[in-house]
Amino acid sequence: MKFYYSLIATALVCGAMTADVQAVDNFATLYQQQVQPFWQTVTPQQLKLSDGTGLHYVLIRPEQVKATVVVVNGRTESYLKYQELAYNLTEHGYQVLMFDHRGQGLSTRLTDNPYKGHVDDFQHYIDDMHQLISRVVLADKAQADQKLPMYLIGHSMGGAISTLYLQQHPQVFQKAALSAPMHGINGKLAYDEWDACRLASTVTLFSTEGYAGFADKPYVAGSFEGNELTGSKQRYQWMQSLYQDNPQLQLGGATWGWLDQACSVLPLMQQQANKIKIPVLVMQAELDSLVSAHAQQEFCTALAENPDSGCVGGLQVIKGAKHELLFEQDAIRQQVLDKVLVHFASE
Repeated sequence: MKFYYSLIATALVCGAMTADVQAVDNFATLYQQQVQPFWQTVTPQQLKLSDGTGLHYVLIRPEQVKATVVVVNGRTESYLKYQELAYNLTEHGYQVLMFDHRGQGLSTRLTDNPYKGHVDDFQHYIDDMHQLISRVVLADKAQADQKLPMYLIGHSMGGAISTLYLQQHPQVFQKAALSAPMHGINGKLAYDEWDACRLASTVTLFSTEGYAGFADKPYVAGSFEGNELTGSKQRYQWMQSLYQDNPQLQLGGATWGWLDQACSVLPLMQQQANKIKIPVLVMQAELDSLVSAHAQQEFCTALAENPDSGCVGGLQVIKGAKHELLFEQDAIRQQVLDKVLVHFASE
């Protein structure tokens, strides 16, 4: 399958300021000179799961490998969005496995309308991930012979999936880093953050595949101004171009079924924190309006009572950052990347 990777070639400077960080990016130059040539050497692959679902992924191996990092993306995302992160990680000697969840990206869509973000059972995400890791990484002879460590990065919905994976398969990974994890949804309608969840539990008695919110929400390319994802204009425009040039990646709003399934697993983040057996770096975006900051704090509080785990250094609040920590302005993104790399390199 042929893909087109758009480059925002003009140097763009965002005039917005945070308390400590000036929003100046060098992404366009970096992408053109380093990331794009690197990504052109990457071969897309597909794994047919036991239920027939096709899961698209890439496994990128540098010449010298010191560990394998699995990257678990968020709702609406594709591994194609994480080219820069893959470049960063391989430059530091990490083999990188990235994939598209069922129902989004290049993987098999689950409804007749391909723009609906849907899943029948949230557990499918965890089971899919385990099949992929087992068949692509753990079964690899070099991985087994060299006893390479396994590390995990999960963002947003991928942070929730990663948390559940660590609870259900505690022996696979040695370290984990969570970026703005969806340990709770910012779903306040009138009373509290659980309003949307309570509504979803009622609506799904009658419909699971309708768009949550009672209105059609197909994919729409939004403008940078007022976006809730990032303060990096260059990265935001590159992401928009990627999805415009590759319309098969586009995904609209979530269904009531997806929302109900997501809500059903959120309490498990804290309730089963004692099942996690490794240190976890949890990074919270200070300006995040999409996921619950309170739930992330509750998770770290619960993990602090686990003698085998804990939030490394406590909950790490990234000042001036919106939801997409790994797509933020250069200075913020570098701070996040440095925290991840230091965590992975620590004894």
